[in-house]
Amino acid sequence: MPSSTLFSLRSRSLLARTWLRLALCLSIVAPGMAAAETRPENMVYLRTIDPGIEQDIRYASAHNFTGHPLDGYDAGECLLSRDAAKALARVQTALRAQGYGLKVFDCYRPSRAVADMGRFALVPGDPRKAEFYPRVDKQDFWRLGYVARVSGHSKGSTVDLTLTGPDALPADTWTPSAGQVDCTAAYGQRWRDGALDMGTGFDCFDERAHTDNPTISAAARDNRQKLSRAMEKEGFTGYSKEWWHFTYNGEGSPKNVMDFPITPLGTRDVLDTANQLIVVTTKNWTDIQGTAQRYERQGNTFRKYESPFPVVVGKSGLAWGKGLGSVEQREGPIKREGDGKAPAGVFKLGTAFGYDSTADTRLPYLALTPTIECVDDSHSARYNELVNGATVSKDWNSSERMRRDDDMYRKGIFIKHNTPASPAWGSCIFFHIWRGPTSPTLGCTAMDQADISRLFHWLDPRQSPLLVQMPEAEYEQIRESWNLPER
Repeated sequence: MPSSTLFSLRSRSLLARTWLRLALCLSIVAPGMAAAETRPENMVYLRTIDPGIEQDIRYASAHNFTGHPLDGYDAGECLLSRDAAKALARVQTALRAQGYGLKVFDCYRPSRAVADMGRFALVPGDPRKAEFYPRVDKQDFWRLGYVARVSGHSKGSTVDLTLTGPDALPADTWTPSAGQVDCTAAYGQRWRDGALDMGTGFDCFDERAHTDNPTISAAARDNRQKLSRAMEKEGFTGYSKEWWHFTYNGEGSPKNVMDFPITPLGTRDVLDTANQLIVVTTKNWTDIQGTAQRYERQGNTFRKYESPFPVVVGKSGLAWGKGLGSVEQREGPIKREGDGKAPAGVFKLGTAFGYDSTADTRLPYLALTPTIECVDDSHSARYNELVNGATVSKDWNSSERMRRDDDMYRKGIFIKHNTPASPAWGSCIFFHIWRGPTSPTLGCTAMDQADISRLFHWLDPRQSPLLVQMPEAEYEQIRESWNLPER
């Protein structure tokens, strides 16, 4: 073996042993780490400052370079120091005036998540190498400057983000069965994140992701410069090796490394960030018919948007589902898999889907193929997930084919019930087209095709739309305390 090769192997071995010791230490304490495990008052949810900034928190899902959700990411939410969040909102306002906007991929990162990254570098396997680091050995992440042993993200004023705009390709919907394309591939070929062409995808460990890399296209270079100028104007500093990475340097920025987990925003707080609401009410728990009303925020209140329209719900009515907020202490039935009840509660709305290849909607859109199915077997690791049955190893005994012979799923919208999935809480809940005004569903909320087409056109993910669905009496009980509109 050449001496240079032997030296390289010894260096990597030493680096691995050093990182292992550091990772073990980080799991206990990091330099300057705040001892408290609770969220400090100056750390805020970005949604409460500017709900119009889009979020795709990658480390809360498996769509990142490790291939798994990182420790400490119990919710896909962006938290920042209050001053950094307000500064980012000013960037968004300035960009909006020019027709652009922001989309964040990561914000505050618990120190335990940094340790998780370190452990990943020491274990065999590269589940997402082909997409995120096709030309880099993962043991070299730190030497090359792509991952820090103590991350600035853990101090609460660093954000990873991108630029959106009118020329951006629509965002794809990621599932664990999604194929991997090199993050440096051409704009239309690599993963579509809903952003403009920035030269590479997010978390692309490659020289083309270096901010001033000369080999990217003129359009991508212009987009990077546009983003950098907007961020720098409000006190953010970029990082030369990652075009998406910025740190706020204003006075009062946190200095300590923190390790509190990222948890879901409270129900009332989420409602306060929503600018679009769909309120569905039924007469009682067992009624199969209901009424839907759309609302738009006007200051601190909501105003009705157009006329109400009829819907049908589950064949057994409604039951409290798993959405935003706990339901175990509420009076009334609790939803379970196969009970024929539609979920009651407050829910985020997800991807639109349908039979057509494209759709007139600002929501992310999934064109259904004959092999796409929704897994409703609660024993499966894919429970309550959309999968491509032609490419995913099957571990389920029950699922629903999404490309049907009828028109029920010609247009639909995912309701984020039981996300992330808990066994037996219910699965595969959507808005979709009804069979008729007296034909209930197996647990979804259905409506006339004209009404769902109007939802496609109206809903805007930048307005943080929510569904509030429950019987009339329960709605009236919580309406004032949650600042909900009159029906």
